[in-house]
Amino acid sequence: MFKRIGLLMLALTAISGLAAAQSGGQLCVRAFEDSDGNGRYDAGEQFIRRDVGVNLLDAGGLIIASALMESSPTSAQGVICFQFLPTGQYTVVITSAAYTATTPETITTSITESGLPTVVDFGAQVTTIPEAATASPTTTAPPLDVMRLLVSGAGALIALAFMTLLGFVIYVFAFARRPLPADLRRTTGSIPALRQTGELRRTRDLPASRPLTADLDKDEPPF
Repeated sequence: MFKRIGLLMLALTAISGLAAAQSGGQLCVRAFEDSDGNGRYDAGEQFIRRDVGVNLLDAGGLIIASALMESSPTSAQGVICFQFLPTGQYTVVITSAAYTATTPETITTSITESGLPTVVDFGAQVTTIPEAATASPTTTAPPLDVMRLLVSGAGALIALAFMTLLGFVIYVFAFARRPLPADLRRTTGSIPALRQTGELRRTRDLPASRPLTADLDKDEPPF
């Protein structure tokens, strides 16, 4: 009997403790596209359902929770909530790489265990990229493959010119200065040299009045 009473009291204590743990305040952040940039939510403005993150800080400035809009069960309404918060002062720090804030990105507020959530608004506009960064340049650098082809072609032309010059130098020093064969040499006149004696036919030394036939009858040679 006493054992059953003890177990019942233990169960009631656990239930009351669980209820106390689940009680507390709520702090929610609602993100919206502030199309007119007035810093407040107006009817017809769209909720931001992604690319928003929130850090929750306690009164001492320590991060006690973090959440992303994509992971929030209420992301369709653009809302991130932190629940079961004890009474006290809290700060939310809101960040977004895709949006530029039109409201403060750091908001501090007090939470009570009234059961009603405290909602703070975060307005932002889509971040625009400057035209100078998106405009295509007037001149573009040639592709890397084209540069390689140009360098290779220039190198080939240089090598060809060097080989041509080297061949010309070799020809001049090795072949152009070689002496001609003896049988191809010429005298200073137009009469070729004789192979047997190397002497020139001296027809200009013969007497003009002496007939050539008279010399042929004699035993002495005509030269």
